Amino acid sequence: MATIKGLYDLIKKEQAEGKPIGMFEQSIIEAYEKEDDQKTTKEVDVTFQKNKNENQNTYQSTQDPVEQKKQSE
Repeated sequence: MATIKGLYDLIKKEQAEGKPIGMFEQSIIEAYEKEDDQKTTKEVDVTFQKNKNENQNTYQSTQDPVEQKKQSE
């Protein structure tokens, strides 16, 4: 079974040899290259501190609300 990377490499090799590529091959190239440009995950470091009021069992984030809002967007 072929992988997307394998197809991409084969198409680019044929293109370098001067063979014309069709719309399907071109769409595979564009999709593969677009995937390399986009990052779909974001790494975030968050620490929690237990609320100092012992009567409450809630956790509060150490990040300020402005930064939390930016990360949620």
